[in-house]
Amino acid sequence: MPKISLKYIEDASDRTIELREAEIAPLGFDDLARMADKLNQPISFPLRLSGVRVSQNEFEDLDGQTVKSVIAPLDSTLGSTTIGLVNGGWLPSGFTSGDSLLLPDRCTVAAIRSRFLGGVRKDGPHDDFLDFLVDQPIRINPMLCAIEGVNGRTAPSESELSALFDKVAKGIQEALPHAVIFPEKSAVMQGALGLIRDAAESFALKQKFLLKAAPLLASSIGRAKRLELFSQLFELALECGISTASMLMVTVLSAASANQNLNPAKKLLKPKKQYTKGDAYNALSDLRALDLLIASCTDFPDLRVALLTDDKALALLWSGLQAHSFKRSGSAIRYSINAHRVLFSGLADDELKSMWERATNSRQAR
Repeated sequence: MPKISLKYIEDASDRTIELREAEIAPLGFDDLARMADKLNQPISFPLRLSGVRVSQNEFEDLDGQTVKSVIAPLDSTLGSTTIGLVNGGWLPSGFTSGDSLLLPDRCTVAAIRSRFLGGVRKDGPHDDFLDFLVDQPIRINPMLCAIEGVNGRTAPSESELSALFDKVAKGIQEALPHAVIFPEKSAVMQGALGLIRDAAESFALKQKFLLKAAPLLASSIGRAKRLELFSQLFELALECGISTASMLMVTVLSAASANQNLNPAKKLLKPKKQYTKGDAYNALSDLRALDLLIASCTDFPDLRVALLTDDKALALLWSGLQAHSFKRSGSAIRYSINAHRVLFSGLADDELKSMWERATNSRQAR
């Protein structure tokens, strides 16, 4: 996780304490759900720091040598319309910079370009944690934005991918001259084309599944019909070759199970009766972004990686899934999900237990 330095000044006495190399713990689902509709306003959140080193201490009654962690409320004057998804949860965008590798999505790149020019914030925008990116030597990988395609609804060709990379890289460096595009274009192109090629068959099966499953989720589902719907969804998954314990399946089951007032899975999938391949591609691109985040955290555990997005549904889903224990097994990555109860808030405990048992015990397809 990112490391920061903090200086605290007590109002009454002007005494100070400075903390160095403190590691910020990610925030969770409940923190984000509480402020999701107010991220464009100054946000407050619990700041949890570990590995703290005290470099200056004017509090005689506090032994700086014993301070190893800090938990304190942080009342900021900044919004955070862009969110950094990280291993273990999320952070305001500015806390993901420093020595992190940033993976911005299309909306974040657009936000950066509209907010900054030549490393200076344009007039008009409210104060935001995104402003922390201005004067730091940040590293940005445009791959995520490029593989979303020209319109976010179809896979890009090689020439389109190359043009998208150039456009994104140019836009970022015009906005933030200190930003470093990493890795170089040839490496990004090789990785992106390989990902699109290797996952083409699997992606097509997922599209096929969503084209059949999404219309079933378009209307509200009463409790009496939910078990019947689950049976349909499990049968469709096995018919289409989708693992019943995959992130896609968990997302679909959550969309069918969560109360409508807080249902990030349904907002991400955007189900409707006339669901198209473009709709499925758009939803699967979001889930693929989470797969890329997991792969980066798995293959480069010492590299701090953050997926930058302003998609609150995606951020809530990621923090609600609480994925952990990433482990590569050949070309596949295995991990566990400890889903927040809100993602299945419409189910009774026994119904949820039965659903998980069916998901994990059914035939595992590719």
